[in-house]
Amino acid sequence: MADTHAKATLQDWTRSIPASALLASTMLSCDLPLRAINKLRGRESLVDAGHLLAKVMWQAFAMTGATLEVVGREHIDPSARYLIVANHQGFSDVIVIATALRELKPRYVAKRELAHGWPSISYLITASGSAVIDRKQPEAAIAEIERLGRDAKREGWNVAIFPEGTRAKDGVARTWKVRGTQALLDATRPCKVLPVSLIGGSELFAHNGLPFTANVRMRCHVHPPIDPPEPSEDFAAWLETVRQTVSSVL
Repeated sequence: MADTHAKATLQDWTRSIPASALLASTMLSCDLPLRAINKLRGRESLVDAGHLLAKVMWQAFAMTGATLEVVGREHIDPSARYLIVANHQGFSDVIVIATALRELKPRYVAKRELAHGWPSISYLITASGSAVIDRKQPEAAIAEIERLGRDAKREGWNVAIFPEGTRAKDGVARTWKVRGTQALLDATRPCKVLPVSLIGGSELFAHNGLPFTANVRMRCHVHPPIDPPEPSEDFAAWLETVRQTVSSVL
C-alpha cells in the first residue's frame, strides 16, 4: 500500500527532473509524427507507434529507479480477444499496460480530461478509437462506451477499462462502477475477461505530480482469463468477484 503522506526526498527530486524532462520532450516531439503516421499509414500503424511511445515513456519512469515486473504472461493468448479489467492507480497505468501487454494493443476507456491538452497522448486516445467519457454526463458516457464495444467487436480489438474511475491514491481497489463495465462487456461479447492488477503506480505518484517517488517496484499481475457472466446472472455480484481477484495481490 502506498504511503500518500511520505515527504519527498532529495533523491525523489534529483531523479524526477530528468525523468519529467524526458516525458515532456517525448510527448511534444512525437505529436506531429503520430499525426503523420495516422494520415499516411492508418490507425493500426498509429497504435503500433503509440506502443513504441509508451516504451520510451516507461524509460522516463525507469530513470527514477522504477522497475516493472510482469507476472502471469502465460495466461495471455495473443489470438484471443479480451476485455482487460484493471484497478486504477494513475497516469502510469496505460503506459504499464501498453508496455507489459504490448501484443494485445488495447483501446481504452479514458476520461475527458486526457483527450485535450496532452501532446501525443490526447491524439492517440482520440484517433485510435478509444472511448472518451465525461463522468458528469453518464448517459453520453454509456453511449460512447457502447460505441467502443461495437467497434472492438467488429475490428477484433482488445479493450481495457478501469472500473474505479478515479485513481486510488493509497493503492487499494475501491468499489467498482457497474454500469459502464456492463455496457462494455455486453457490447463486446463473447470476449474473455482478463483481470489485471497494477501495483506501484499510486506510490510513484504519491506526491500528486512532481516529484515522482524514487525506486518504486511496479508490477503488472495478469490473472487467468474468465468467462463473462450469463445475461441472467447478477452482474454486480460477478464484478465484485473480479474486483476481489484484482485486489488479492495489491
